[in-house]
Amino acid sequence: MDILEKFISWLGVSQNTDEFQWTKTPAYKKRLEWVKSTWIVAGIIMLIAASPVFIIASSFFLTFLSFAFLEKPS
Repeated sequence: MDILEKFISWLGVSQNTDEFQWTKTPAYKKRLEWVKSTWIVAGIIMLIAASPVFIIASSFFLTFLSFAFLEKPS
């Protein structure tokens, strides 16, 4: 049992829900890799641009896209 699983059980989060089981599927893990790669590329672009407004706006937009992309499909 890794640290994250210990923390989840300590918080008392139910692991029997469909939403939690979705995070264990290969499709979710593939999407998570896409999100991670996108954040790395976007971070490099933000460093190159070096504009605080661009960095904040990009971060908010990418956060929204990350949550939307990792959402369980209906």
